[in-house]
Amino acid sequence: MTSFRKQLVRGLIATAVVASTLAVGAPVFAAKSGDKCEQRDAYKIAKVGTSYIRCEIVPGTSLHSADPKKKAAFKWKTLTGKAADAQWVMSSAKNASIRVDGSSTVAPLATVAAKYFETATKSVNGKKGVKVAVGIAGTGGGFEKFCRGETDISNASRAIKSSEAAICAANGITFTEIPIANDGLALVVNKSNPIDCMKMSEVTKLWKTSATAPTKWSDINSSWPSTTIKLFGAGTDSGTFDAFGDLSGVGGKANLRKDASTSEDDNVTVRGVNGDAGGVGYFGLSYAIENADKVKTLKLDKGAGCVEPTIATVQGNTYPMSRPLFIYPKNSSLINNPAVGAFVNFFATNVKQISDDAIFVPLTDTQIKALTGALARIAALPKKKG
Repeated sequence: MTSFRKQLVRGLIATAVVASTLAVGAPVFAAKSGDKCEQRDAYKIAKVGTSYIRCEIVPGTSLHSADPKKKAAFKWKTLTGKAADAQWVMSSAKNASIRVDGSSTVAPLATVAAKYFETATKSVNGKKGVKVAVGIAGTGGGFEKFCRGETDISNASRAIKSSEAAICAANGITFTEIPIANDGLALVVNKSNPIDCMKMSEVTKLWKTSATAPTKWSDINSSWPSTTIKLFGAGTDSGTFDAFGDLSGVGGKANLRKDASTSEDDNVTVRGVNGDAGGVGYFGLSYAIENADKVKTLKLDKGAGCVEPTIATVQGNTYPMSRPLFIYPKNSSLINNPAVGAFVNFFATNVKQISDDAIFVPLTDTQIKALTGALARIAALPKKKG
């Protein structure tokens, strides 16, 4: 996980699955709507009279703005209507632990959601708030744990494979697939590299296993420097590794070159590319944006010209290496641990702000409809009795 996200962690629809089992209290609270609050209190919620207020980022400000006038500011905001009741119910989850594991790409997003949710539950229940533990076993490793029944939610940077779903089914584990954000895989090189754009055919040539695989940049294009290529990439258990095997055009992960330095930690790729003139690697767009001072992000051309990876090009699917991200809550956990349902609903209901804060590409309207449908299915699950 990147340093920014570590600092951040430290520093729309359904709640029926949890509503009947969560205790609701109303601690004494002195703040009122419009008062300033701190980043560490983001998503803290309180009941004031008959209404609810929550600490939220001020619209028009950002955690990532370089403009001092737009630096993130936080204020208490009044929540209204059924949405207010829903947020209060979610925040009333207590005395529970939630186990999340899987994709290293999705982990920072889930970690921000977990931090906000923990803050909300502790504001209502004090030390009895919910604890959410987020691991980074990689998408494949996460599904292995999930299908063994070891986790409540699996983060994934790709959809679950039929073979993985079959293992879950054999173990009696059912789940709900929820699209949660979008990401683009960025191809990055050392900042001294003069290349600005690569054709996808060149990307394929660079990364595909072959007896004549290029060892120097000039082997791909004679006009490029003769600098020795040094490859860096995601760990083999990572959904990023799987996705790159498909999106790079090599024909799947089995065809990716084996001479790359790989790691589940994208910071290793950042350091490797930054420290080698011929370095090249890949990771999620959010990491590329965050590390723009250390590595150079390349534009990609799949036949219609060079396209820079941005929020707009990833959402519009004009950037060649784009992908959706998912979370997979286990249905039995949703039924038996009300806090899991509360967390999933909190995450989904506040996903736009969470995506912005964690530097991810928000969902499209079509994906939001899919998310809404998933929440409706979760709400229809039988509730825990007793």
